[in-house]
Amino acid sequence: MPQEAAFARLVEALGQEAFAEARARLLAASGDLGLAPSADAVDLGALLSCAYPGLAQPILARPADLVAIAHRLRLARSVRAYRRIAATLVPSLDDEAGLRHGLRVFAQRERLRVAARELLLQPGVDVDTTARELSDLADASIDLALDEARRWAEDRFGAPRTSSGARCRFVALGMGKLGGRELNCGSDVDLLLLYETDDGAVVQGGRETELTLHEHFARVARRLTETLSDVTDAGFAWRVDLRLRPEGPRGPLVNALAAAERYYETWGRTWERAALLRARPVAGDLDLGREALAALAPVVWRRTVDPRIAAEMLALVHRARAEISEDPARDLKHGPGGIREAEFFVQSLQLVWGGRDAALRVSNTLEALRVLRGRGLVTDRESREVADAYLALRRLEHRVQFATQLQTHTLPSGEAFLGLARTLGFSSTHELEAHVAKVREVVAARMASLVAPWDAGVAARDLDRVFSALDEGDEERILAALPAGSALATPDAARHLRALAARPDALLGSVTRDRHPGLAPVLIEALADAADPEQAARLLAAFISRLVTPGVYARPFAEDPHVVRRLVGLLGASAFLGQAMVGHPELVDRLMFAKGPPDERSPSVAVDEELAAVAAEIDDVEVFADALRRAKARVTLEVGLADLSGEIDHRRATFVLSALADAILSRAVARSLAEHGLEGGLAVIAMGKLGGREIGYGADLDLIFVYGAGEDLAEPYVRAAQRVMRLLSTPSGAGPGYELDTRLRPSGNQGLLVVSLESFARYHGESASPERAEAGAGDWERQALLKARFAAGDARVGDEVLRVARRAAYERGAPPAVRLHHMRMRMQKELTRERREGDSARFDLKLGRGGLVDVEFATQWLQMRHGDDPRVRTTDTEIAIGALEACGYLDASIAETLRQGYRFLRRLQTRLRVLHGTSAQLLEVGAEGLTAVARGMGMRDGPSLAAADALIARYREVTRDVRTAYLAVLGVDEDATGTVPPPPFGGG
Repeated sequence: MPQEAAFARLVEALGQEAFAEARARLLAASGDLGLAPSADAVDLGALLSCAYPGLAQPILARPADLVAIAHRLRLARSVRAYRRIAATLVPSLDDEAGLRHGLRVFAQRERLRVAARELLLQPGVDVDTTARELSDLADASIDLALDEARRWAEDRFGAPRTSSGARCRFVALGMGKLGGRELNCGSDVDLLLLYETDDGAVVQGGRETELTLHEHFARVARRLTETLSDVTDAGFAWRVDLRLRPEGPRGPLVNALAAAERYYETWGRTWERAALLRARPVAGDLDLGREALAALAPVVWRRTVDPRIAAEMLALVHRARAEISEDPARDLKHGPGGIREAEFFVQSLQLVWGGRDAALRVSNTLEALRVLRGRGLVTDRESREVADAYLALRRLEHRVQFATQLQTHTLPSGEAFLGLARTLGFSSTHELEAHVAKVREVVAARMASLVAPWDAGVAARDLDRVFSALDEGDEERILAALPAGSALATPDAARHLRALAARPDALLGSVTRDRHPGLAPVLIEALADAADPEQAARLLAAFISRLVTPGVYARPFAEDPHVVRRLVGLLGASAFLGQAMVGHPELVDRLMFAKGPPDERSPSVAVDEELAAVAAEIDDVEVFADALRRAKARVTLEVGLADLSGEIDHRRATFVLSALADAILSRAVARSLAEHGLEGGLAVIAMGKLGGREIGYGADLDLIFVYGAGEDLAEPYVRAAQRVMRLLSTPSGAGPGYELDTRLRPSGNQGLLVVSLESFARYHGESASPERAEAGAGDWERQALLKARFAAGDARVGDEVLRVARRAAYERGAPPAVRLHHMRMRMQKELTRERREGDSARFDLKLGRGGLVDVEFATQWLQMRHGDDPRVRTTDTEIAIGALEACGYLDASIAETLRQGYRFLRRLQTRLRVLHGTSAQLLEVGAEGLTAVARGMGMRDGPSLAAADALIARYREVTRDVRTAYLAVLGVDEDATGTVPPPPFGGG
């Protein structure tokens, strides 16, 4: 079994004797059914039966499920993967009995797989991941059942048509936990069913029937519900709950969109607004679902800020507790400080502020919490505490439901509770009860803070002493005045606080405190709650010191405490972004009050705005270069802030950063050509990560310069290219430029900086000669050309260059796998500084074993091997993996391993860079800041493993799986040998 350590720990915790007995029962049951499952499958079934007694009987009844899941535990399933699996179990929608049976086997088997993943793979696979998988499983099931229900209804009653004759659309909106992609294993699926319009008819045989559209879709709804929830010999697929529809249980099962709008506009109550907040189209016509949510948005998201919403939400919690909970003290969901309060803490703030800020309109609790933190509506500490508490409660809730197979939120007692405690790494029930009590206390306090009078977290008496010490400028007195437990109670932080009060008009100065008495408590609280309080205080003091009149920010900060929290949160979360902010104080207003994250159009707009601002002096080359630097700093900060707040994912961040490089390149090339009297003729080809639109923070740019004129006309193009390089890379007071790398040009460092199109074509034609091909001399160059993309300059020349590049890269087949593998092993051995074992272990995300280059080499080798198929020709690694899988050139499970491994490693690389601002790609055990990186990757401290250790464990698992997939693609052993010249540098 691949999860040996976790497996052994769990068997020890649950008891060797119980495990042996469960194993014997499973072997006997398998023999009775004529099955001979592998030892891994039997061990897995026995462990699940011990950990989750409610699963024991289903496992004994269907041991074949274990065979199907035992060797595929590490990979998460997407909706697409679930649909593919469902299609093998439900081959036809025309066979009602076969569909219902197959759907139940599918749902139950995959829920068993999720239970195993969560048990064995934590903390790398935490409850938020498995809840998302369960939600995607439900999406696929509902979509399949709805397809069958619509076909069944149309075969019997006719086709629903609008008045225009078009097919009337229908959608299932997921509500509650399904809508937020937070489903439990024991959850109902909450659905809101809508159809397009009542204006139309049901048509059969070319004639209208007497059936109304509403009656038709009511039958579809009943059929859908029965298909999912009826109990058969195989059990049920999902319990369906339609009570969140307009008018609840008394209302119709389905509603036309217009009718739903009228209801919510007239009668919509706070709890219904909160329910719609989490709505998400899950099956049917997803475009109709998005139209419905847009139409209902004014009901949910109101422009008026009404803080009373929090009190209403808390009243709903108390009402539900009184009406539903039989034992509030042991109720994980409805009890004091339970899951519902954590969810309502987040939803209350969304409802209060979401009418003014569309970024807050997300359905997932943890995603919403990240955005709230990024917007300054909660502090970093509040965000951490609520997220950790929510995950801890959800983790335990999942354990309870997996163990009992019941829809319950109540903690068990006795031996059952002890078993749950042990699966979570606690040694006793007392230890777990203490943990739960602490977690619930945190949640209850945070929810109460929304309705209680504001508390700065520092007693007024303590604040008075701090202010008195600040006025005297005595760092020792400041330190003594701060509460002993405060995160600011360090000599360094005290020094920075003194700097923030050094002038009367500074943010903590005496004049500012008199004019804006509410600002200082908010600022001190925000600093204390930052991810790194000392760093936040240091960078804020440095920022304020750059201002001629620091008091200019006092009033806007006092009027909008969220901006203070947002700024301080940024400074505490990322030294890289914080230092950039200090270097560009003029960007604070733009960034702190920004509405919405940047997109791929933003960089071009930013560059043009910065150039337009200096139009009168644009002929000065330094002024021009400084404008480009300001645009780079501005967009990089915008991307980083959105990245930290969770408003964009790492992939979108790389797209915007790549678009920024393209925009700056384009302006620099245009200016350089004009300076040298050239009207086009020069193309800049992006290579490496820029070619794939995958560059990150602090990345260099791999470029090739090609001109279209004859070889004897090179000189002006060489000068133009040199000017471009200076414009992009020369240090400037306005900020750093880009590091440029042109070693991917023909002949590398020995070749000319600028090459003619004729020479480029000749070189890459010669690289295909039998002698060079036999020696492998052109392999790395062909790989590099897979990433070639026109970035700037003359598009006509660029098209010709890419035509040559594609011929060289795709039309000559793949080099021998063993030769490519030998080159990969040389890079790993000679260019990395990895140490994979010991307390000082160090991992290279890019070049190390199972790193990014493994994914890229495997993908690129397949692209070259199947290059005659235009569908696999792309510079984007993730798109290439998907295309190779879709075309049948890459096994689906290997594709998923490569895809998930690549995403994990790229996200980790981005987290390292946004925190530290360097292009370093090393992950080091025990390194400073590793815990912050781990938390940024979603890891949490657990009873048996700290977040940083969990990240290292997850990294080991991912890179081990990636290396296995890489070897499988190339069909070689790890120690396979061959001969090949090494690339002239460390990869692209």
